[in-house]
Amino acid sequence: MGFLLLVGFVIADIIVSIWFGRMVGGWMLLLWFVIAFVLGRQIMRGATKELTPQFQQAQQGQPLNPNTNFLVAMCQALAGLLFILPSMLTDVVAVLLLLPPVQKALQGKMTQAFEKRGSNFMMMGGFGGMGQSPFGQQTPFSQENPFGRGQVFDGEATDVTPTTAKRITEIKPTDKY
Repeated sequence: MGFLLLVGFVIADIIVSIWFGRMVGGWMLLLWFVIAFVLGRQIMRGATKELTPQFQQAQQGQPLNPNTNFLVAMCQALAGLLFILPSMLTDVVAVLLLLPPVQKALQGKMTQAFEKRGSNFMMMGGFGGMGQSPFGQQTPFSQENPFGRGQVFDGEATDVTPTTAKRITEIKPTDKY
C-alpha cells in the first residue's frame, strides 16, 4: 500500500511539474527549483544547529530529549530536505511542515515514536547503545569488549610479483584473420 502511494505521489508530482512548467515556462520552473534548493539548504543548516548536539549525545549513549525545539528542528530539517528535491509537490509538503500548526500536530506523533524507540533511536552500527548491534551481535567496540578484540582469523600472505607481458611489435602477413 505504501509503495503504491509513493508511486502515485511521484506520478502526480511529474504531472504537476509539467503543468506548472507549461503555465509559467521552463526557465521559470528551473529558477523555482534553484531557489527552492538554496532555501532548503539554508533551512537545513539552521535545523542542524539544534539537532547536531542532540545526535552527538545519542551517539555517546545518552537518551534523546525530544523537547519542543528538537521536534521543530526535525520538521525544519525534513522540510529543507523536501525543498532540495526538485519537484513541486514536495515543495508544497515542505511549506506545510514549516507551518506551526502542522508542527504542533506532528509533535504528538514524533514524541510517541521517540518514546517507543527509547534510547535505541541512533543504534545503527553501534550508535546510541555504544556497541549494540542492530542484529543482536556483539561489536568489536562494545563495552564488554573494551579493547576491540574481536574474532581472530588465521591467514597466510604470499608476495606475488607481477610478470611483464610480451608485446607483439609486428604482424606477419601470413597470419589470417
